[in-house]
Amino acid sequence: MVHLSGAQNPIIRHQFSADPTARVFDGKVYVYPSHDIPSPVERLKEWFCMADYHVFSSNNLVDWEDHGVILSQENVPWVNAESYSMWAPDCVFANGKYYFYFPASPKGENQRGFKVGVAVADKPTGPFTPLAEPIKGINGIDPCVLIDKNGEAYIYWSGRGMYVARLKSNMTELASEPVQIKNLPEGFMEGPFAFERNGKYYFTFPWVQDKTETLAYAMGDSPMGPFEFKGLIMDQSATGCWTNHHSLVEYNKQWYLFYHHNDYSPAFDKNRSVRVDSLSFNADGTIKKVVPTLRGVGITAASSKIQLDRYSQISNQGAAIAFVDENNKFEGWKAVFTKPGAWLRYNRVDFGDGGYRKMQMRVNSSTGGVVEIRTADKAAKLLASLVVPKSDGWIEKEYDLKLALRNVHDLSVSLKGEGQVEIDWMRFGQNAGEFALQSRASIKPWEQGAFETRKYRNLFAEAGYKQADIDAKLKSVFNDIFYGPNKVYFETNDSMAYISDIKNHDVRTEGMSYGLMIAVQFNRKDIFDRLWRWCKKYMQHQEGPLEGYFAWSCKTDGTRNAQGPASDGELYYVTSLIFASNSWGNDSDINYLGEAQHILNCSMKKDGTNRVMPLINMEHKLITFVPDTFGGRFTDPSYHVPAFYEVWARWANDGRADFWRECAARSRAYLHKSIHPVTGLNPDYNNYDGSLLNMKRGIIGDAFRFDSWRVPMNIALDYSWACADKEWQQGYGNKIQNFLYSQGIDTFVDQYNVDGTTVAEILDAGGYKQLRHSLGLVATAAAASLVTTHTKSYEFVDKLWNAKHEPYEDGYFDAYYDGLLRLFAFMHLSGNYRIIFPQ
Repeated sequence: MVHLSGAQNPIIRHQFSADPTARVFDGKVYVYPSHDIPSPVERLKEWFCMADYHVFSSNNLVDWEDHGVILSQENVPWVNAESYSMWAPDCVFANGKYYFYFPASPKGENQRGFKVGVAVADKPTGPFTPLAEPIKGINGIDPCVLIDKNGEAYIYWSGRGMYVARLKSNMTELASEPVQIKNLPEGFMEGPFAFERNGKYYFTFPWVQDKTETLAYAMGDSPMGPFEFKGLIMDQSATGCWTNHHSLVEYNKQWYLFYHHNDYSPAFDKNRSVRVDSLSFNADGTIKKVVPTLRGVGITAASSKIQLDRYSQISNQGAAIAFVDENNKFEGWKAVFTKPGAWLRYNRVDFGDGGYRKMQMRVNSSTGGVVEIRTADKAAKLLASLVVPKSDGWIEKEYDLKLALRNVHDLSVSLKGEGQVEIDWMRFGQNAGEFALQSRASIKPWEQGAFETRKYRNLFAEAGYKQADIDAKLKSVFNDIFYGPNKVYFETNDSMAYISDIKNHDVRTEGMSYGLMIAVQFNRKDIFDRLWRWCKKYMQHQEGPLEGYFAWSCKTDGTRNAQGPASDGELYYVTSLIFASNSWGNDSDINYLGEAQHILNCSMKKDGTNRVMPLINMEHKLITFVPDTFGGRFTDPSYHVPAFYEVWARWANDGRADFWRECAARSRAYLHKSIHPVTGLNPDYNNYDGSLLNMKRGIIGDAFRFDSWRVPMNIALDYSWACADKEWQQGYGNKIQNFLYSQGIDTFVDQYNVDGTTVAEILDAGGYKQLRHSLGLVATAAAASLVTTHTKSYEFVDKLWNAKHEPYEDGYFDAYYDGLLRLFAFMHLSGNYRIIFPQ
């Protein structure tokens, strides 16, 4: 699980979140928000769009853990799965179970409005099982459940007024007729949240006082009222965010208000983010108005990355905050100092027992400047005077401290003299090497995929490598493939080019389609178009039973060595062409989307005539090994990249979106069956049910060999992009790295039986027949670190970083397969293997 940094507002920093209901279960705070997403349907482009729910937890209100999706519109029987209306939820504990209440739009042509459903779990994080029908008698949104001191349960909701009813002891049916809550102020109201304190019942709600929502409340002596209106908990948003929605919770003898704001989406207030601030009461039980803060709550550890932009106070002139990246606001904010004496204050930093002698800051300055860090008290003790060098971008700079602090302190940061300095974060350490260790200690697999977040891990940076070095290394690896002395890319004089498996003296659809993917990822339209023209002219069948498919092997002059296709080529061709269409459009001499659709349409028309089958086995919904020679009778685990089908479902526009989504789900389920439960190894080929082929002829199919190397990287890609099978994939990554580690991280070989034993016969490569510690497998094993949860991952990443692409001891050198897998792994681990969304 990933820990999201700090209670500095907003507390959820990798996705949009709204309508937070906070509950305390077993000494931890759990937050159940709704989940705003960019709308995939035109009708909701300018409105709220919500497809699922996550739950987050914390035991200190500082570190928040995302437990992933607990319920979605697709797995609730009564919900319209295309409605995107999973609005504000709630969760309570009763009868030894956790009951999750949520509103949604029901199925059916005659259904209108919203119903409220229930899902039940044994743990606050799920898994939650939804009931087959919504609660009868409720038509509305924003359910809230209160269990009073006598154990009676009440449910509140909004819908043409505000309502309350008692719940039966089963927590899933009404025990009384709904009662409308009266004596509230005029104007639009929604989102009720009720709680009890010192014998008084509080009925709180968002209320549009002018044009945007305040948070208001009333008090009474009974859960069903009557309630007397008391006033506001929070004023309207100063920045014009139309909605607010909230909950109040007591934790460790302090009350907190959870609410939302459009921090990450200032221009579109239908994408919100959860915040939290402290709340208190007057002696008569009325609520003191809460003023929203950026600092939020909680104490920040000195060793963590302190986001100064979430300040407690800031000077009137010369200091401001801005987004680090206007194109990706989830990168957060920076503090900008532009005038001498400009300052900001950050409260409650815990230095513990002391010993901090170093600090690190992520800074950017076009002019250079001097920054002072002091304690924000009367003594104003100087911790450090920091010379920030002139730079062309962000750098991480280490400094010595003049003073070692203990316990909790407020800090002041100020600009001394002229210049302009931007600060992203700062942190404190006890010795020079600690910062890299701190970074590595925080590496954990992300909990959301890039389809949702559009963010990618730079695992090299997380492991402590400098960004400038990462960029240079990636460029160097790319150049090795395309322009170096051992390149595998060759341009011809007719605006075409090919990638050659030099050791086998041919051109393969594998390498050509890989080249297309690399070219579009690096935005090299020139390379992409050259490669595609070669594929189109020499490899693709333009007529006959194999029309649309590609001959898997050709000589470098274009003469075909074989006529039949290998399905991994088509898989990468289609995805790369869709990405090219999304990136560059279809108005040049190549209609990229049209070419992708042609491949898919031709494939899906195959009916077994001349033993030529569709790319996908229609019974199992799984990719074939080859769709002709063997009649599509089995598959290859390394051909399974489920996230590619997600791409097809979104952007192929071939009328098969649901089919491709099913293929993605089937592919993930198939991989579970193909992986050895102890070693994490898989065979090169196997049956559609994951069992071994038990081939009597040949030596390839029933062992982990060259094709199989790709599986760790393919699963890492699926995790990075879709994150739809995270628990199993995390276990898989740990498992295969553990096995390889057990064989010696510098000595594991490239061929094994799937149970980890030594192969009886070695498969040769390019005429060389030897087990070796192959760079290609080193690369893909390192890529698996994107999904792993153990510290061994760092060692695999380091081994790839330091590995040299050079001949082995016996003289064997593979510029092609080792080289391509090495490049893909560097793309993955640097955050540069990305989904290309439509521009």
